[in-house]
Amino acid sequence: MTSMRATLFKQAGWTALIALVIPLLAGMRAAAQGTDAGSTFDNLEIVDAALNTKVAVLRVGSQLAENNLLTVFAGFKNKTERRLALEVETIYKDKSGNTLNAGSWIPLTLDAHEEKDYRSTSISVDAVDFLIRVRRAQKTPAPTHP
Repeated sequence: MTSMRATLFKQAGWTALIALVIPLLAGMRAAAQGTDAGSTFDNLEIVDAALNTKVAVLRVGSQLAENNLLTVFAGFKNKTERRLALEVETIYKDKSGNTLNAGSWIPLTLDAHEEKDYRSTSISVDAVDFLIRVRRAQKTPAPTHP
């Protein structure tokens, strides 16, 4: 019975070690390729400070797709009882930190307490870093009729 417990503890230890090593190896692979894969919340900027109490950022990250284009993602949660109209843009950067695109604001609507993911893929294999920006949706002026 004791040897069976020891075997189970040893297997659990190896399983825990493997669970720790696999993400580390993925990060090392990304670093070797010069990407920011596995990035942190530092890659996300909430432009409108009023959103800090209304939107929770659940996850931010990136990975290289098979075609060597950087794919980024972020998860958001609406912490309010109301619908939130947001806009999200991704700025891609090369290994020198130079901006590769002008970025375009993409609408993202979150219903009350809804969680939603945002994804974007670079259009250049030179993209190795990124910044996801979030703001309230810009109000468009009502058309004027003569």
